[in-house]
Amino acid sequence: MNLRSFFEKLIYGKYDNKYLKIALFPLFLLSLLFGVIVQIRRRLYQIGVFESKGLSCKVISVGNISLGGSGKTPTTYYVAKLLKENDIRVGVLSRGYKSKGNRKINLVSDGDHVLLGLRESGDEPYMLAKKLEGVPVLASKDRYRLGQYAISRFNSRALILDDGFQHIRLNRDLDILLVDSRVMSGRNHLFPRGILREPLKNIKRADVFLITRVKDPEECKELGLVIRRIKEDAEIFCGNLRAKDLIDQSGERKGLDYLRGKRVLAFSGIANPEYFTTSLKALGAIVVEELIFSDHHWYSSKDYKRIEESLKKVNLGVTTEKDMVKLDRSFLDNLEIFALSIELCVDKEEEFKELLLARVGEAYLNEQEYSCIHGSRRDHM
Repeated sequence: MNLRSFFEKLIYGKYDNKYLKIALFPLFLLSLLFGVIVQIRRRLYQIGVFESKGLSCKVISVGNISLGGSGKTPTTYYVAKLLKENDIRVGVLSRGYKSKGNRKINLVSDGDHVLLGLRESGDEPYMLAKKLEGVPVLASKDRYRLGQYAISRFNSRALILDDGFQHIRLNRDLDILLVDSRVMSGRNHLFPRGILREPLKNIKRADVFLITRVKDPEECKELGLVIRRIKEDAEIFCGNLRAKDLIDQSGERKGLDYLRGKRVLAFSGIANPEYFTTSLKALGAIVVEELIFSDHHWYSSKDYKRIEESLKKVNLGVTTEKDMVKLDRSFLDNLEIFALSIELCVDKEEEFKELLLARVGEAYLNEQEYSCIHGSRRDHM
């Protein structure tokens, strides 16, 4: 077992060793303090000391209660694409984590063109902007201001908060909470002793629960029962991230069969690299070497040399879409490196879609009304 796996098992509560508990006791005390701060902040919003603001459109939050990757960005993409396909003017509001953009409003994409560079946007907003056609993507810490701008410039009828569950400053009409199956099935602690961003009981704020990383429907049912002990009327679905195809730097795609039997270098800077590597192995790739960088890592010339040296031992390199957009195009020339494209796969998908569209139905009606009014005006011009 490598060191990373050991710490993952530790924070997910898979070890029951009294000596480890003693060693981690200082972190446990800090986690108690963190929990008090989180609950005080939430209470101050509840009693009106801090103000939660609303926007004149539907606001949908996609978030989670734990640190690390649980599929928030693929889910944001899924929801945005669904609304766009149903003729609802939708935009995405992102915090732009680790971005260099210092404007109060960073317009990453207007839906037609990507307007900001990768560093100014942040990796996840930039990736969404590249993939989402016809959907504006904006980034800033002040998502209320972003929302106002999106409404005034793009006449947005629905806005999606990417990683928004803890952003209680902005009111929302629908809270979609992604729940990693490991969080619900382990003995979990708050940060920094564990991976929880807030106490597990706070999941009752959510409207729709999407349990991810489930092995089978029975596991989802069991975890659903745990959720319903906290929120009796929870709407619960199972979701997983499924590999779709391989994409090179030019945007050309190859089928997943291309990996079968190939000696592969897997490299990534994401929250859960183990899941990425496991996915490659499941597709028949022989993962010879794995290079793990920190989440949201920006690649340096030293990193490129490491990757290039490792590629000499294998047939090809595979990374994530989030990492691929950060790699220098000149570095990728003459190297066989692909990004593994993934998509959200939801059990009872039609029911899931119907629920989302029903909850955003008012935005749809407003959009239809807008189209009729403006269409009739155009007819008379």
